[in-house]
Amino acid sequence: MRDKVLVVGMDGLRFDRLLAVGPPELTRLMSGGAYGTSLLPYGEAAAPRTESPGEIVPEATASTAASTAASTAASTASAASAAEPTGPSGLAEHAEHGVGARGELDSRSAVRAIRSRTDSGPGWSSIATGVWPDKHGVVDNAFTHQQFAKYPDFLTRAKAARPDLVTAAFFSWAALAEHGAFGPAIDTRFVLDGYTVDWPIADKQVIEAAERHLASKGADLTFVYLGETDEVAHDLGPHCPEYTEALRTQDAYLSRLLDAIRGRRTFADERWTVLVTTDHGHVDGGGHGGTSVEERTVFVIAAHLGEDLGGADLGGPRLVDVGPTALALLGIEPDPAWGLDGMLLEV
Repeated sequence: MRDKVLVVGMDGLRFDRLLAVGPPELTRLMSGGAYGTSLLPYGEAAAPRTESPGEIVPEATASTAASTAASTAASTASAASAAEPTGPSGLAEHAEHGVGARGELDSRSAVRAIRSRTDSGPGWSSIATGVWPDKHGVVDNAFTHQQFAKYPDFLTRAKAARPDLVTAAFFSWAALAEHGAFGPAIDTRFVLDGYTVDWPIADKQVIEAAERHLASKGADLTFVYLGETDEVAHDLGPHCPEYTEALRTQDAYLSRLLDAIRGRRTFADERWTVLVTTDHGHVDGGGHGGTSVEERTVFVIAAHLGEDLGGADLGGPRLVDVGPTALALLGIEPDPAWGLDGMLLEV
């Protein structure tokens, strides 16, 4: 059996809305796979929120807020973890266990102060690299101090470790390619700009290209990004009918990708793992960047196609765990010298 991995990212997708809407494909993956939520270990309490997709709102909080966060971290370091249980609402509970604006409390790593907004730039960079913003350098949507040469994305690492692998990334947010969050060493990068093409059209074309790729002979490690949920949430908030429709559309796109995989001539000899995640949430009125539970709750869904994991608990999966898990599934053990913050999820 040849292991293969598909990672799908849905921007700005609130987990409580996912539970409320119950999109069929995501629901099937959750019930037959494993899933969980955690809280991002960063956010800017005193800064204005990002009000449109990709908007650059520089990370800049008063030094008094920084000292307050550091003091909070010191006083609560032994009490909590950034990975929080999910309550009936679908939002991570016990947010008070976090360190507010920029503290990380996690039993799996040392407590440290992380200064960053809960924006797409930091979120997708953390997913790509397996490290938090204080390492990869992206603290807002400007990507100004990115460190992708030191901390490359997981597809680039996979290709370097196993040159035989076929890697591909498809996204409707061009910044992920332009700034190198997903680097040029990836075999195939299909890049569209949702701002110029229009997000629904860009997402549709991304899926069509990814669908063709997944049906091809190669396709060992694939990343697909969809942005319409974030676009709608910025305009109208995550509780509107349009957000529900965007989520259902992206769920249907996910079904198309899985159908392409199941239709492969070699599928019977392959073991496919699908990981689905998001970069941040939204406040009820739309927007992010801050420290609320709604903005900081993220999720990971993991499933092996053709296997039943019974809706198992992933135990507080974090964004930085996605890349190391994908690598491990392909037989690539992360080198300690890489300095990754993420760990292998038990899938």
